[in-house]
Amino acid sequence: MEILRYTDNRDKEFTHRIAMKRYYDKENKRLVYIGESATPEFWDEHWDTQTFRATMEKGGNNRFVLKILGKYIPDKNGRILEGGCGMGQIVFCMKAHGYQAIGVDFADKTVENVKEAMPELDVRVGDVRNLPFPDDYFVGYWSLGVIEHFWDGYQNIIEEMRRVVINGGFLFLSFPYMSPLRRLKAKLGLYEDLREDRKAKFYQFALDPETVVNNFKTKGFTLLHAKPTSGLKGFKDEVTLFKHLLQRLFDYQGDNLAIKGLRFILDKLLSSFAGHMMFLVLRNEKKRTEA
Repeated sequence: MEILRYTDNRDKEFTHRIAMKRYYDKENKRLVYIGESATPEFWDEHWDTQTFRATMEKGGNNRFVLKILGKYIPDKNGRILEGGCGMGQIVFCMKAHGYQAIGVDFADKTVENVKEAMPELDVRVGDVRNLPFPDDYFVGYWSLGVIEHFWDGYQNIIEEMRRVVINGGFLFLSFPYMSPLRRLKAKLGLYEDLREDRKAKFYQFALDPETVVNNFKTKGFTLLHAKPTSGLKGFKDEVTLFKHLLQRLFDYQGDNLAIKGLRFILDKLLSSFAGHMMFLVLRNEKKRTEA
């Protein structure tokens, strides 16, 4: 069993070391990560830090988030939800730039810490499978690194997304995916097959992107944009050669511009072949589906 060092999928400034092994689920064309169950208690421990406010403020000018919002919701009218908001950096970023932002997470201790650190943020305890909001309440919804953590699937999450987002509203979604590199490794038999007795301590899936897109399309969402990301992470996790060196580069937190530049370039170059995450933009067109 290998030790995978996981940086939270929302670009948090910390890592969580998990004894993790990946298995291949042939039937569903996905990887299954086994190591530690992603319960509310797990996330509370994962995000247990004394630097909540400093961490959130550091993400106040998240260029990726602002670029996406500037393209799809430039007028800043209407509420935007982050489902599974964790420490609330994206909620803070949106609020700092004039958006009506709300966050929910089922890790109640984490939500309490966020509210204590930044009481001005609207962050609430909630379950993305049963959201505490009325129909057609949001113009946008961020879901970054969430749907992959549910063994029974994410159909009920999609239903809630469809319900609370207005007709014509946007969903910004990311998840670990079966990159070309992972598909090649699966084809070559380089992952052990998943067996029934290996499902204990399920952490997450790396999902087949075509299946995900099709599942959202059947619920009335239209795909607008798809882009693989996190190429350096995906490559270092799947290729043992130079793994130690690449891990050090991935973890680097210093100010050396040459090192940071190298990391940026490698991340971009490797994303299309080895990206860890897939990012999608979808539009909710439920009225067309219901017609």
